[in-house]
Amino acid sequence: MRNSNAGFTLAELIVSIALVGIVMSFAIPTFSNLTMDTQKQINLANMSIIKDTFLRYYQETHMKGNPQLPTEPENNLLDEEYFELILSDGRTPNHLFSGDLPFNSNQNPFKYEIESDTSEQGYITKLFIISDVDEDSPSYEEYVIGEI
Repeated sequence: MRNSNAGFTLAELIVSIALVGIVMSFAIPTFSNLTMDTQKQINLANMSIIKDTFLRYYQETHMKGNPQLPTEPENNLLDEEYFELILSDGRTPNHLFSGDLPFNSNQNPFKYEIESDTSEQGYITKLFIISDVDEDSPSYEEYVIGEI
């Protein structure tokens, strides 16, 4: 015999939908925070790649007897305009980054600055600072420092 009352009642359906809604209200913000943290870590890793590449560039030019820091861009952004600059040894950043200049998670360029620091003993240290200046980026105002 068939049971003609098979199925869900309206109350069961409403309770099920409410439970799914409660679970989703916890899952969506957690997923969103995880995504933002991941993008921030990717941006910091890209800044570290730039820092390490510039350190390698300095070491290569140092070994050739003419140590050079990478050219500081006029607008301080590592954008497509910087990508086409001619560096002091005749190469372009295209050669340094194998054609893939790292950008942040919003595909905006990082900022690059060179500063000098003098220690108490009189040694001059060059610092190059790579930072994220994109206000919409999860790593906004984060930076990495390379020291030579």
